[in-house]
Amino acid sequence: MSGANAVEIKINDPLLYRAPLPYTGRYYPYGFPVDVASDMREVLDAAEQSFGAYAPRFDRPPIRLHVLTSQGSGVRPPEPVLRGQRHLLQWVSDRDNFAVIDRRERFGHCCVTRATVADRVFFRWHFLDAQIYMLLELNYFTSLHAACVAWEGAGVLLYGESGVGKSTLTYACARRGWTYISDDASSFVWDGGRTVIGEPHHFRFRAEAPDLFAELRGHTVGYELDRKPTIEVLTADLPIRTAPDCRLEYIAFLDRCPGVRAGVTRIGKEETRERLQQDMPAFDPELDARRSTAVESIAEAPAFALRYSDYAEAVLLLEQIVRGGEQA
Repeated sequence: MSGANAVEIKINDPLLYRAPLPYTGRYYPYGFPVDVASDMREVLDAAEQSFGAYAPRFDRPPIRLHVLTSQGSGVRPPEPVLRGQRHLLQWVSDRDNFAVIDRRERFGHCCVTRATVADRVFFRWHFLDAQIYMLLELNYFTSLHAACVAWEGAGVLLYGESGVGKSTLTYACARRGWTYISDDASSFVWDGGRTVIGEPHHFRFRAEAPDLFAELRGHTVGYELDRKPTIEVLTADLPIRTAPDCRLEYIAFLDRCPGVRAGVTRIGKEETRERLQQDMPAFDPELDARRSTAVESIAEAPAFALRYSDYAEAVLLLEQIVRGGEQA
């Protein structure tokens, strides 16, 4: 009906199912296609900051993420709690800041306040990046909480507990001429063998890093991530070499203790597999089987326990490993 007698039909949409999302963009984290749609332009700005440096690489069905915003209280919410059952996972901070992803649909839905989006580091770390990386991991690759560097093409996985200093050791290697692949998460595409794909476009350092590396002084310490103050630096601003991937040749399990005598000890395949699997969260049997297959392949690489007290000696030990001079 049109004209003066036209009647506007209002849609009852309390769930915001049909809320307009006029801002859209496609990004390629790790090289996989991801489509983001939102009602706020700043969400795409955050996505560009996280993923804008990546180029298309893998021909896979795209991951989709919708982000809706509201006015809210105007303050940053608490860190979200992550829970999941079957093919669904959810993040909950409070009534105005929450998210859910559906693995089977490769789809995520996020509701956050404008204050949360404005705190870009918090928003990216706990919502935007977290949902996208989780959807990718549940569909396309297995990710390990490990850094990765390469020496003359030989990739070394640096595996250790949170707080052991993976990022600092990784950067110490990069300053000596190693190629930087990733400082926190190293991923293996399903059926891709031992090729590591990383996030070489940025570093996240702890607040004490400028005390070790003078060139990092002056960078602002952001909000706490995983309960520790964090500095984020683009690798384009650092005098280091980077690469998006490498062939995994060695694994180093980090054991940093003040005053310990530095050394390297060879670790068998069975123990390597157990160490790699012990911190991996459980999902449904199908996913667990895929990840077990990936870990089996990764564990074929020679592995070593690396004991050290300072980063300079750790770098020398790593160079000793890749040059074949280690003590088995």
